[in-house]
Amino acid sequence: MKKKHEYFYLQPKEEAAMKVLWDTDDALSASEIAERIPDRNWPASSIHAILRNLQKKEAIHVDTITKLGKSFGRLFRPLLTANEYAAMQFNRYYQNGKADCYSMMSSLLGNTSADNKEILEALQNLIKEYENEED
Repeated sequence: MKKKHEYFYLQPKEEAAMKVLWDTDDALSASEIAERIPDRNWPASSIHAILRNLQKKEAIHVDTITKLGKSFGRLFRPLLTANEYAAMQFNRYYQNGKADCYSMMSSLLGNTSADNKEILEALQNLIKEYENEED
């Protein structure tokens, strides 16, 4: 069973770095992460502070230390998926009964261009998956 993450919020620069990590299967160095952030308007050297913050939040970890050019460097991987992070934000908002989560799910489904039959099928498959896990 996966570890449940404590709630945290990603600052915009942290989120940009996480999106890079979420979009690849590879472990990446700090410079690779900085290079892949689209429309980055801040110095690449500040990526180290961002990665330290992400490590403190337990959003990423050092996957390996390897030779990068003439020296050694760390390669990073995320400790949670984009969906897990989104669910964390969602659960935080709805945990105190501030709003009706069923209404929210309905809104999400109603604001999609996907075929309703497709959505219904996907939800039925998801329910079957959860039922099978309980057995």
